[in-house]
Amino acid sequence: MKGYTDYPFIELGDTPHQEAPVRECIILSYDNNKYADIIVEGKKFNIKAGYIYGSYGRCGEVKPIDMKLLNVEKDIN
Repeated sequence: MKGYTDYPFIELGDTPHQEAPVRECIILSYDNNKYADIIVEGKKFNIKAGYIYGSYGRCGEVKPIDMKLLNVEKDIN
């Protein structure tokens, strides 16, 4: 499923704890707790699901995606 994130990724050239660009992501899996595996710019990451949004925008501007509505596999490697 497609989503968006503004989470900073050091591997993509972002600076930790500073504003990062909003990027499209593919949601691969959710641990049914707090974390999700996503692909951003061809790289796999595991981040808190609260940083994944259903529409383009930043934290506070748009709501986090409701992970309960996702139809994703439990784990994709």
